[in-house]
Amino acid sequence: MVVTILVDMFTKRRRSLLEKARKKDCYIVCSATPQNVFYITGFWGDGTAVISEDGTTLFTNPLEGERAKRSVKDCDVIVSEIGESLKELVLRHVSSKGKLCFDDIQMPLQITIKKVLKDDVIFDPDIFHSVRRIKDEGEISVITQAGKMIDKLFSHVLTLIRPKVRERDLAAELLAKAVSFGCDLPAFPSTQNPIIVASGPNSAFPHGDLTERKLLEDDVVVIDIVVRFKGYIIDTTRTFALGRVQDEIKDVYEVVRSAQEEGINAVKPGATTGDVDKKVREIVDAKGYKQFFIHGTGHGVGLDVHEPPSLKIGGKEVLQNGETVTVEPGIYIPHKFGIRIEDTVLVSERTKSFTRFTKELLVLG
Repeated sequence: MVVTILVDMFTKRRRSLLEKARKKDCYIVCSATPQNVFYITGFWGDGTAVISEDGTTLFTNPLEGERAKRSVKDCDVIVSEIGESLKELVLRHVSSKGKLCFDDIQMPLQITIKKVLKDDVIFDPDIFHSVRRIKDEGEISVITQAGKMIDKLFSHVLTLIRPKVRERDLAAELLAKAVSFGCDLPAFPSTQNPIIVASGPNSAFPHGDLTERKLLEDDVVVIDIVVRFKGYIIDTTRTFALGRVQDEIKDVYEVVRSAQEEGINAVKPGATTGDVDKKVREIVDAKGYKQFFIHGTGHGVGLDVHEPPSLKIGGKEVLQNGETVTVEPGIYIPHKFGIRIEDTVLVSERTKSFTRFTKELLVLG
């Protein structure tokens, strides 16, 4: 029964991609991007997936062949010979079979494919993003499970935050715990680290690197946890206080908390991404912190940490039922402290947050 449901899910995804491709006069859809290959085959690794009306085929190399055969769902697997070019194998398979749509790939490979297929290929990464944006029941179930793990990780944080603990050691504890829960560890594209632990003045950096700094009394500590579970990302941030809490910190925290609550309430099917951002920004601006809210309100999440849609100033994209997005306002006062609260939420008439860990300011130590 479970296998049948999985096969039906992959069949639906492939059908949707082919329908999108036909609108561009393409009859074959190809991907060499691990996230997209996983989305349509169930295999995450080095390979190229080819979808047509005749079925789906994954081309991979001998290094990945056996693992691919165990992972794919309702999909043929063709393994190249040792020393054989995987690229040329794929091109031989798709040549003269009609116009095809390839997702985003590296420019050298694009040039090679274009040289061989000429007018019979287009490159359009949006074809996958447009289908991936709406999560099916299986995806929502996985992200829901990931949310429960995030809640457990933040509960574990409460046992770790104390004076003299290094940011790096705190992060190591959390990463080890996440792996023990069955999670994998993606990294932010804009940082070197798979997790953000930023204390004191470091918390004023939205994408703070891990440092040797030791936590001190009166610190603010921002912890941004991103984990991948069964392929899917969940992205959550909480801000904690250590020791005595200055009134300014309490005031700023309440502004961010109120803004985030308003933002989550504004996430509804039919709302534009700019509408949500505006609702959040109005609260921050009204309290005099406009210049310190220096990023967008949120972003889509799924197989990537950051994917469409983007909740930003002037955003025109319309939110759709079944999308998953973050709502994460933050205020960052240079050389002093920063505060961010973030949840991954499901877009629906009754917007659902995948995490339940408290958003009250917890004072530890």
